[in-house]
Amino acid sequence: MKNKILLFLLIISFNSFSQEINLGVSLGTGLSNQTLRTESNFNTSAGMEWNTIGGLPYRVDSYLGYNAGLILEIFFDLSSEQVDEKVIKKKISLKTGINYSSQGVIVEDVNMTRFENNLVYLQIPILLDFKIQKFNFFIGPQIHLLQDFSTVETRSSNLSSNATGQNPDFKFEKRYYLESDPNFVFGIGYEIYDGLSLQMKSLRSVKNITNISGEEWKNKSFELTANFTLNSLL
Repeated sequence: MKNKILLFLLIISFNSFSQEINLGVSLGTGLSNQTLRTESNFNTSAGMEWNTIGGLPYRVDSYLGYNAGLILEIFFDLSSEQVDEKVIKKKISLKTGINYSSQGVIVEDVNMTRFENNLVYLQIPILLDFKIQKFNFFIGPQIHLLQDFSTVETRSSNLSSNATGQNPDFKFEKRYYLESDPNFVFGIGYEIYDGLSLQMKSLRSVKNITNISGEEWKNKSFELTANFTLNSLL
């Protein structure tokens, strides 16, 4: 009997909000990077922190990638108020879906050997989204599942002056990356047309993504996406 009463109260509270379910698609691009740290050797010189592997310094540059996916949102109307003859609507939503993301990093060792690393992730967001009129702000966790890894190695014929006595022999391989990469996500968006919005978001790894002992690697990226709500076609 108590369970029935509790279920009845939950149904009433759930139906007290005006609900809306949106299904959409997204397509965009992004700049990604990584921090590489040898835990026993955080090199800091003149206020500068170096990226290191095995204690040796590496130069790290951003990688230009892309992303695409499906979006599912459940909206709840919070309130509406009239200001200067305009109705200001406030909504909150739970946003999830599935995204296919190509990201990575460009790494160069002291011998000027460059590695262009591409990591393909399947992303599953669980975000809380606040919307006021055409603007929205979202925040929450996102799980990244590694699907593929590739690297392009380019060797230079000109050795760096720092290469003397240093012979890094490290090769990037998929086996060095963990399959799961939990991220913290936040961003903003703006609806430029009915059903079409632009969003900017920041993504950061919250845990180490490598299984190499004594090393700490983390992903970080910035994405720009165009989101289109399929409901507008119905």
